[in-house]
Amino acid sequence: MTGEARQGPLIIGGLRVHLVDLPVRSVRKHGIGSFSRALNVIVELRAEGGLVGWGEACPWPAFTGTAEAAAAAIDVHFRPHLVAADALRTAALMALLDKAVVGAVEAKAAVETALLDLKAKALGVPLYDLLGGARREAIPLSVSLADSELERDLELAEACLADGIRIFKVKTGFADHGFDVARMEALRQRFGMEIDLRVDYNQGLHPSDALMKVRDMEAFQPTFIEQPVPGPQIAALAAITRAVSTPIMAEESVFSPQEAIRAVEGRIADLVSIKLQKAGGFTPALEIAAIASAAGIASQDLPSAIRSVSRRSSAPGAKATVPKRSSSGA
Repeated sequence: MTGEARQGPLIIGGLRVHLVDLPVRSVRKHGIGSFSRALNVIVELRAEGGLVGWGEACPWPAFTGTAEAAAAAIDVHFRPHLVAADALRTAALMALLDKAVVGAVEAKAAVETALLDLKAKALGVPLYDLLGGARREAIPLSVSLADSELERDLELAEACLADGIRIFKVKTGFADHGFDVARMEALRQRFGMEIDLRVDYNQGLHPSDALMKVRDMEAFQPTFIEQPVPGPQIAALAAITRAVSTPIMAEESVFSPQEAIRAVEGRIADLVSIKLQKAGGFTPALEIAAIASAAGIASQDLPSAIRSVSRRSSAPGAKATVPKRSSSGA
C-alpha cells in the first residue's frame, strides 16, 4: 500500500498491457480439456503523479476465452475509455466498458482490479476496505488432483497433507468412469476421512448417464460434486441436484448475476462457484454472492489470482522462472 489519502480526481495517464507466458511443467486434466499453458494478461494503469494499479486476466480457452482476445479488448477497445479518465469513478468506467464490448469478462476483471488497486493506493487503504472490509483472517487452501497417473496424484496428496493441506478437489470426467472410481477409492483407502474430498467434473458427463455416475461418487462421501454436466444443461443439473444427497455445485452454469437469478429460480444446484474471471470482476462477483445468499445457496469464491498461482505452483515439478513477456501501450 502506497500513497497518501487524497481528494480530487485520480487521472489515468497511461495504460500498458503485458502478455505473460508462464511455464507449466505438469499438464492438468479436466472434463472439458487439458490445461498445459498459462498465457496471462497483466494490466498496468499509471496515474498522473506516479501511482500504478495492477490487474490480471487468466483466461483458459476452454473455459472463458483466450489471452490474446482479452489483451486486444483492453488495448484497443477499453483504452479510449480509460486513459485521461478518473480512476476513482470505477463503477462509471466499468459501465462504459460493458457497453464497449460484449462479454470479455476476463479483460473486465483485470481492468476493474487495476482500477481498485489504484484507488486503494491513492486513498491509503487496503483494497478489501473498498469492498466492504475484511470478513475473515485466513482461507484454507484446496489443491486440485488432476493427473492422468494415479500414483502422482497420491504422491501430491501425501506431500500436501504433510504441509497441513487437507482439502483436495479431484478432477474427474477426463477419462472413463472406472478410472474416476478407482482414484476416489485409492484416496479414501490411503487417507481415510482425514482429508476433505471434493469432486469436479468440469462438464465432463453426458446428461444421459450422469446421474448414475454421480451416485457412484457419493459412496466416497465427497463434500460436494461440481458441474457434472455441460453448463447449458441446467434442467439435467437440476434433476441431479434433486436426486442425490451430496450437495451439487454449479460452476459453468453460473457466470453472471443474471444466470445466478436463473439458478435460484430453478434451484439447479445447492452451491455456486464464483470466480472473478468468469463474472467479470469484483462487482458482478459480489452481486452473484448476494443473490445466492438471499436464496439460501452457499457460494465458494476462488479469486482467479489465487487460481492462477495454484496452476503454477501446486502442480508437481512446477517451477518459478522469469516469464516471457510482450507488452503494448504507454
